[in-house]
Parts: sequence; structure tokens; C-alpha cells
Amino acid sequence: MKFASFFAGIGGFDLGFQQAGLTPVFHCEIDPYCQQILKRHWPEVPLHGDITTLEIDAIPEADVWAAGWPCQDLSHANSQREGLSGARSGLFYRITDLIRQATPRWIVLENVSGLLSADGGEAFEAVIDELQKIGYMGTWFSCNTLSAGLPHNRERIFFIGSYQSESAYKFYLDGGQLLRSDTPRASSGTGRKTRSNFQKEFISDAPLLVQRRGGFGYTKARSYSPTIRAQTGKHQGGHTDRPILCGQKLDMDRVRETDGVPRGLDGRRGRFIGNAVSPPIAKFIGQMVMAIEFGEITLEEASSQLALV
Repeated sequence: MKFASFFAGIGGFDLGFQQAGLTPVFHCEIDPYCQQILKRHWPEVPLHGDITTLEIDAIPEADVWAAGWPCQDLSHANSQREGLSGARSGLFYRITDLIRQATPRWIVLENVSGLLSADGGEAFEAVIDELQKIGYMGTWFSCNTLSAGLPHNRERIFFIGSYQSESAYKFYLDGGQLLRSDTPRASSGTGRKTRSNFQKEFISDAPLLVQRRGGFGYTKARSYSPTIRAQTGKHQGGHTDRPILCGQKLDMDRVRETDGVPRGLDGRRGRFIGNAVSPPIAKFIGQMVMAIEFGEITLEEASSQLALV
């Protein structure tokens, strides 16, 4: 199966889908630094910069369209968010207009959990209504990167839709690995709080080293990395050097030598990571779509692989 990636960022969807067996055929991304990364890793894939100038004839035929459209007007981090009427998050209607013209068999859309409450809940309803209006049926779910085995607290909303078909409903036949709770539970017989296996190795009482705009500092360990925060208004947001830095030795060489990203650890790199779709989650979604389309692996096998990341 072929896929096209819109608002591609640094290629989180692309890496995960490719690992699932899908083939990238098109990128659309406006950020010049993200473009460098995409060109480095997918030099043969056509890349268009501005989605507002993108014409439908320039997009190769693809079975799956993936888009993590801009979240700035929907995010809880923005105290003055404008919802889907905002100039950035309102680009949702641009991608759905292109989807309406091309009618790919599958769409996979992603955004922040703030979508659920933006515009008093009307933004979320508007997204669902628009997808139904252009012919897509399917499911939506909230998923945390914790569910992908990454010790990083980052919740996102995903929409999986199939064109004039109930195929996407099969996605929910076995989504337990994605949708399981990460809340500590009491272990039978001991009364002690336990977490799922993928988190156990990260539980620690040691301080967690984090990078901040003004330098490095320590924060109280939470057994997984804090959410990456952007700087908004007068808020001085902190972020880790990568989403899975927990109890690990800080490797400055790794920090400085990041493929496709300029040297140094700065707010730009934190923004790239924070905006990116987690590749293990994208891989899971891609495998589920492939399982529904071709039956090459079962839905149970695709779901179980998420726990092995």
C-alpha cells in the first residue's frame, strides 16, 4: 500500500508506516528544517512546501493519507486558542478539501487532546461532521505514547477512516494494547501499586535530568518523562533532550549529532519531537490497516506487537 503524508513534520507517521510495510509516495511540509530531515531520509519522495498552494494533480495516487494537522489553536498550552477557526488549526479544512477531491481509501488524522474541549467541544464535533460529510466512516481514539512502551506522557487523538466503507470499524476489534490504562493498580496479595511491564524498568526515585531553555536542571522523577512543553507567551517551558530520557546518562554527543537537525539542543528540536507522531503508534496503525486490507497479519498480532516495542 502507498501513503501520502501531510503536515509531515520530521516524519513520525512516515517512519512508523514504512516499518509497517507501507510505501511513502508524497510529503507536504512547510517548515524548512523539517524539510531537511524529510529530504535526508526520503530523498526520492516528492516534497511540497505549502498546503495552501497544493493542487490535487500534484499528489500521487495513494491508498492512505496521513495528516497531523497544526495543533496550536487547539492545544491546552495556548490560553488564547481559537479552535478550528484559527489560521493554523483551521488548515484542517484545507486537508479535508484535498481528501474530498482525491478520495483515498484510508485516512489517518492526528491532533492534540485539546481538540476534545476546544470551542466548548464543538471543534471535535465539527471534525467528525466534516469527515462524515466527505464520505468517511470509522473510529477515533485517544492514545498516550505510554501505551507504545515509551516512558513519555503525550496524549494524542487519532481518527481512522475508510471511504464509503465500514472497513475502519474493524480497527476496534482488538485495540486493547493501544487503549489500555496506564494508571498504577494494586497487585493482588501485596497491596502494592504496580504498572504494566513496559514501565517497570523506568521507575526510579532518582532526579530526572531535563534540558531547559536557560540550561540544564533537575526535576522530581515520575517514572516517565514529562510532556515536552513549548514556550507560549510569558511561560518559560521546559523540555527533555528527548522523550525517553529517564534515568539515563546524558549523552552530549547524541544531543549534538542528530541526523538532519542542526547542531545543538534548542527549542526548535524540542518542538520537532513534541509535534511528531510517535513512530511505534504509527506502525501499529499501519499494521492494523494492512491486516484489514490483506490479512497478512491478524489484528491480534498487530496489537500484540505494540507491547513488544
